[in-house]
Amino acid sequence: MISITPRGTLLLNAINEYIKMLRNGLASNVKTNAKDNAMKLLVSSTLNISLVKDYVNDVENALKNSGLCYISLKFKTLSKFISGWSPIYFITEVPMSWDLILDIPYISGSTIKGIVRDYFKELTNDDTKTSCIFGDTSGVGKVIFFNAYPISSGQILDYDIITSHYNGADNEYDVNPVPIKFLAINEGVEFITFIAFDKKELEECGKDSLFQLLQSFLFSMKMGWGRRTSRGYGDLEIISKQVELKCPSS
Repeated sequence: MISITPRGTLLLNAINEYIKMLRNGLASNVKTNAKDNAMKLLVSSTLNISLVKDYVNDVENALKNSGLCYISLKFKTLSKFISGWSPIYFITEVPMSWDLILDIPYISGSTIKGIVRDYFKELTNDDTKTSCIFGDTSGVGKVIFFNAYPISSGQILDYDIITSHYNGADNEYDVNPVPIKFLAINEGVEFITFIAFDKKELEECGKDSLFQLLQSFLFSMKMGWGRRTSRGYGDLEIISKQVELKCPSS
């Protein structure tokens, strides 16, 4: 069982630094400097991966006693990754889901479900089976998708740059675009997530439902998750070559 002790979180520390610089700053570019300082704090700080691993172990132990079948999926980022809703959008400039309890960026289960659903529908061209597995407005689906958390040591976050589009000028010689620095999940970061389901209920959607679901997972990872995939972001790779299905003993 994980134990969380009261402490100043990394995220709150970054926000406090940002606010402090805004209050004390006099320069015209104080907001940019405050953002840079807050992002530097997030990138350079050591995230508590051991706490995350304890939490992941607790989740898996709960799944073992849940009466459901489950699969753990470990994967890593092959390129930088941007996804989710961010409580610190005013600092990061782009969406980034952040777990306020574990104090770490993550990929939400709802995001994973939405991505895999889209590719499942594309691969199978079967609206009925897609609704059966993933659910729709008329009912819930058969599969539970869990958040994915980073479990590797090393630098989880990194900087990246977006150059602004040319606006308000007749030609490119009249503009001076200002690059926008933002935060992204670094390449080479390992994640773990789970999917859980009742095997009999899932097979009601079709005997090949699990195979097609895993196929959609793999295909979606090759195509990229998250934002800016057309620019090379979000490429992922399954770490384990074999996926083990774990079900309760009868």
